[in-house]
Amino acid sequence: MLHHHRIPGAPAYRLQLLEEPRVSAAGIEHGPELGRELLRWHDVVGALAAEVGEPEGVRTIVFDLLARSSRGARVAVRLDAEPGTAAAAVARTIASALGERARPSIKSLAVDGTATLWFPDLASFESMASDELGRP
Repeated sequence: MLHHHRIPGAPAYRLQLLEEPRVSAAGIEHGPELGRELLRWHDVVGALAAEVGEPEGVRTIVFDLLARSSRGARVAVRLDAEPGTAAAAVARTIASALGERARPSIKSLAVDGTATLWFPDLASFESMASDELGRP
């Protein structure tokens, strides 16, 4: 029997940056203008959010969502939003659609507009997100 060992800090999933994402009650529409795709909420296994960047510098709210592909593989998708009302609106839509599958970081952002998780750079965030979302 083969055992797969995950390298610490390595993503437990493939990561896809969504092109021109639009979040709605149906899911996340993304892709080029001709050939948009829809990631439906029922395919999303979990989601989390964090503020990434320096406190006095450029910051963004990053959302990582873990989804099942049509072939059953786990795939992570990422989108981001400006801190404040834009990020809170995305978080509210995700929290409403996912319910218990949304991690506390999404729920608190949806409620009070503040990210409870902060990371100075994407590498730090990805290490935590991989561990958190990579759990079965």
